[in-house]
Amino acid sequence: MKIFVNIRMFTLLLCGFLLALYFSWMANASVGYGYSWLYHWMNIDQHIEYFGPQNRYRQGFEYIGAQGHIQVFDAIVESVHSQGRGLAEITYLNEGVNTPLLHQAEIVHLQDVANLIDSIHYLAFLLALVFFVAVFIGNRYLQNTGLKAEVKGVTAIFVSVLAVLTFIVFAVGPKEVFYQMHIWVFPDNHQWFFYYQDSLMSTMMKAPDLFAGIAVQILVLAVLLFMAGIWAARKLKL
Repeated sequence: MKIFVNIRMFTLLLCGFLLALYFSWMANASVGYGYSWLYHWMNIDQHIEYFGPQNRYRQGFEYIGAQGHIQVFDAIVESVHSQGRGLAEITYLNEGVNTPLLHQAEIVHLQDVANLIDSIHYLAFLLALVFFVAVFIGNRYLQNTGLKAEVKGVTAIFVSVLAVLTFIVFAVGPKEVFYQMHIWVFPDNHQWFFYYQDSLMSTMMKAPDLFAGIAVQILVLAVLLFMAGIWAARKLKL
């Protein structure tokens, strides 16, 4: 019985943290993943100015300015969070002509990203369901038994698991982990790595550097949400 109580608490911590990551991700998406400020902080304008003219498929992207770059990035974000709708219609103005931003391989990859985001929505729903079942059914059971979880011990195990995972990521290398995740997640016959000379998408995102900045934003907000959730749970005696 005591094991059940401790497993329940670990499940609540794990689900709570994963849900905090999810809500932080969606919050970041709602503000365009902070591209408008990361753009200047990471000198993406200079990156586009250098690699834009080298693109083998598109010309003139370097001339549309920061606002134009931010606008097309926001259009990509909106599309991948809308099941990929409108990806082929994203354009920029080049010498008075609306030019498609993405070529076919990029559209296929971003559609894969959109499909992944849809799957994550379903996963978040399942996590929320497990969380609330653990809260309400668990509370009802605990009230009848009077058992309490070993809070310090379970928390220490949870923090240790996170610490080990973090150590592994930095030991292997964040970029290598990022690339390996792409290999695991996306279809084998779909291109996901693009050289700057072949992709305005990759150039405007200064891939993978931009994703590191976005990851930090998501993680910081997730930790704050998680801590706020723990504070609320203690107040409500969950």
